[in-house]
Amino acid sequence: GPIHEVRVPEFYMGRYPVTNEEYGRFLKDNPSRAVPANWANRELNQPRQPVVGVSWEDAHRYASWAGLRLATEAEWEYACRAGTRSRFYTGESEKDLDQAGWYDKNSGGRTHPVGEKTPNAWGLYDMHGNVWEWVEDDWHDSYKKAPTNGSAWIDKPRGSNRVLRGGGWLYDARYCRSSSRSDYRPGLLSGFVGFRLS
Repeated sequence: GPIHEVRVPEFYMGRYPVTNEEYGRFLKDNPSRAVPANWANRELNQPRQPVVGVSWEDAHRYASWAGLRLATEAEWEYACRAGTRSRFYTGESEKDLDQAGWYDKNSGGRTHPVGEKTPNAWGLYDMHGNVWEWVEDDWHDSYKKAPTNGSAWIDKPRGSNRVLRGGGWLYDARYCRSSSRSDYRPGLLSGFVGFRLS
């Protein structure tokens, strides 16, 4: 909080988080880039699973290679909600989350191929759970003085942490809410953090 009104201009949002298969094409074109942490973990590196173990910087490099970018935090939440006001785009309860995302109670302790759960009204999958997703913004403890035009909130010089959205396979339902957010240092390499493009 605090709750605040934001006007988000038109933007593109990837239907799914970036997958291992897609990230593999980037690595083939950029052989000097290090493979993600967990790249050899068979539980996390199947072709249609979201790529994990990618830092915010590497997500940026991939986005630039693809001719796209990371979403702003405001864009991400707007896209996740798809016109809803409930905890999850499928409703208010954990049972509703079961329809939309992978989290600690249904994930079996791993990521899952993208697109297996119910998409939101705008055709976006895996916005709740599966992996936390890097966005462009620097971390701020509250939305006081946050931009109201949908742009990324970036400090000068840049803050020490970046925003993550979406929750993940390792986390309980409260972290998968449309409004939930977290932060990590941009160099983090984790088996529960990925990204999607905007």
